[in-house]
Amino acid sequence: MRVIVAHSDRQYCNRLLLALAQRGWLERFYTLFSGNRLIKGQRFLPKSALAQLRKRAVDVSLTPFVEHFPLLFIADRFWSRSLADSVRFGYEQFDRAVARRLKRRHFDLIVTYENANRHTVRTARHLGKTTLLDLAQVHHSDIVEYGRDFMTPKQWRDEVQLINPRKEEALAYTDYVLTLSRFAAQSMLRHGWPAERLFTVPLGVDTDRFKAKTDYHRAGPLRLLFVGTLTRRKGIAPLLEAMRRLPPRTVTLTLIGPIADARDLLNTHAGHFHYLPFLHHKALAEHYRWADLFVFPSLLDSWAQTVVEAMACGTPAIVSNRTGASEAVEQGGGWIIPANDPQALAEAILRCADQPELLATEGLKAAQVAKQYSWERYEERLVEVMLSINRG
Repeated sequence: MRVIVAHSDRQYCNRLLLALAQRGWLERFYTLFSGNRLIKGQRFLPKSALAQLRKRAVDVSLTPFVEHFPLLFIADRFWSRSLADSVRFGYEQFDRAVARRLKRRHFDLIVTYENANRHTVRTARHLGKTTLLDLAQVHHSDIVEYGRDFMTPKQWRDEVQLINPRKEEALAYTDYVLTLSRFAAQSMLRHGWPAERLFTVPLGVDTDRFKAKTDYHRAGPLRLLFVGTLTRRKGIAPLLEAMRRLPPRTVTLTLIGPIADARDLLNTHAGHFHYLPFLHHKALAEHYRWADLFVFPSLLDSWAQTVVEAMACGTPAIVSNRTGASEAVEQGGGWIIPANDPQALAEAILRCADQPELLATEGLKAAQVAKQYSWERYEERLVEVMLSINRG
């Protein structure tokens, strides 16, 4: 089996690429920009520049398979100011470039990602090849429905008028869809996608790096932790509102992650949290273990990697019912609350503050549940999907 992967970014596909390469299945990885070839041999670049390149790189063993489009990437960064801009320009041109290259390569299956794949999957279909969409979100119709809670009017119109019609066109040429959770799979089924052409493989966690804490006994305010991009979609508004409703000195909140569209919320609620923009994995694991409770009240997430990372560190989690990782939490190790409900979130936090013994009990459960979400298990299940598609 020969597989091509085409992703305008990189996101979480590094493990997919490794699984394919280790079995001799990977033919090519197309991406808008990869730091791999630029990092090699660089001794004089500033550390900050090297760090940015590494963020855009895949595992070094994959370098021979990578083909990227740096000039197009630079032009897109210069020209685009929103997702809609990139869909019109950078992603569109990347998609067309990949489609042209398919005609010159030998392959059986191509894995694509939304917003940059409609020309690619149409060309693959005309070549008689199999197409698989690795879906990072839920069905695009549900993004529009849930998006009313966190999108600006312009973003919502862009989804309806520009982005979703392109996704719909791409789905017409897609043979199979791979989702990250039951939540995402149910979204696809609800909108008519055939069950026999749908697979679900949750992402994994580095269980060597994210190890469980050993001490749950402590005094003082409850230590809350949120890790992720600080954006309205991640539920920052209901989280900060819940903090405002809690009795003084009951809890502390630490936010870790880059700031996106929630800066005004952070300014409004200044004094209710401590902020860290970025931590390397070792320091991040220490913060997961330091926290008493992980909070992730997202308004829409097909998975949420940080939830399972926190659970692997023995920290129980409160998540919303619009978070795919709630399927891990429901097995033990936390609580699920309605999305966009700051009162429900505040009450759940307060119960934990009033009953600290719950944290130890649920934390031990969380660590056990997280063990089934290793990267090794992810790769095993992914290979099963690929073999099933190949037989089909």
